[in-house]
Amino acid sequence: MKIKYEQLSLQEAMQTYCDWLLSQMPKFQSPPYEWYFLFYPIRTLLLGARLLQRDEYAQAVWPHLDNYIGEQLPNGALSSNFRGKPAAELSQKEIEHLLRTGKFNLADNGSNVHALIQAAQYCQDTERRERYLAAAKKWLDCWVPIWGLADGSYGNGIWGGHKLNGTYSMAMNVCSAFAAYTLATGDRHYIENAEGFAQFQCANWHQAGIPIRFNVYPMPEHKALIGDYGRIFYMLEALCWTHYVSENQEIRQTIADRLRQWLQADILKRFPVEKPWFDLNKLYLRQVVKDPLEGWDDSAHDGLRFYWQVAKCCAIPHLLGYYCNHIEDREDIRLRVQKAGQYLANPLQARMCAVMADDVEPEFCMQATGFAGLSLAEALVSDSPFQAYHR
Repeated sequence: MKIKYEQLSLQEAMQTYCDWLLSQMPKFQSPPYEWYFLFYPIRTLLLGARLLQRDEYAQAVWPHLDNYIGEQLPNGALSSNFRGKPAAELSQKEIEHLLRTGKFNLADNGSNVHALIQAAQYCQDTERRERYLAAAKKWLDCWVPIWGLADGSYGNGIWGGHKLNGTYSMAMNVCSAFAAYTLATGDRHYIENAEGFAQFQCANWHQAGIPIRFNVYPMPEHKALIGDYGRIFYMLEALCWTHYVSENQEIRQTIADRLRQWLQADILKRFPVEKPWFDLNKLYLRQVVKDPLEGWDDSAHDGLRFYWQVAKCCAIPHLLGYYCNHIEDREDIRLRVQKAGQYLANPLQARMCAVMADDVEPEFCMQATGFAGLSLAEALVSDSPFQAYHR
């Protein structure tokens, strides 16, 4: 696909993103790949279908979502990677082998199920919509509770056969799925589970104004702060979605207070209002809050690949938009959201974050484009990434 490397309007950019994603979808017809490679792009395609009135974008996602739920195990577990074989074709022996060696984690599948519910809310096919919601319910009812802990937090399920049931902050992706399922069904039991995890994380906040990262790899530990863009995004997303759906005013206020604190202490400093984009220095947190970090590690030191972080950085502006729309309407933050939209609407600039850059960064370009599409949608139509979950 030929891309114009010039400043585009927000609508032109959204169409360019979606057209590019369509051109890449045939690459994902067979294993191996991780499902999350596709599920943020799926969210962007569904937003494009809604905002641009282009139903062909949505039509492209159904076969992949059908494959995803077709691989769900009888116990509700969903694999983070595409196996290419439906669960109905597995023997009992194969199922047991997968549970001993496979990847059935909460973190990846929390964001995947979140996208599945967005698709169900868009879908006009009643039978398909019911199948998608039934798969989400089975995962949330049967698999997720196994990994719930007494303090309200969750472990991460199974990764490479390892059963990971110490608190894992990035399992907060399950909060987004809980929240979306409540929106889709009206059943508030699910958002209560999200509220419990959010309360736990909000109670574990460093004095520097930054959330503590609870990790399980390779062993449980909690002496690091969330300092890399990947984990910043996932934590922000979980807290914003819990805030959006919760009706508990005390919990909503707690989340709002923590987000305000975190934005001021760290996140907004990474995106000065006079600059067009975030500071992508992975050592940023250590430089900004040196003294309070004494004795603490920074999650950016985990040896993460540059584009793994930067791809997710592209979705942070749409959550800044959420903050303005639902918590505190601040002109300086809205300006950042606007600047981010303009930055991402310039394909040559966006390529620096791996967006639509299959010839430069083939491993992360699909994810980056999906993440960036959420922020582009927010810049195009305020609150659209959240309104997409309403029928």
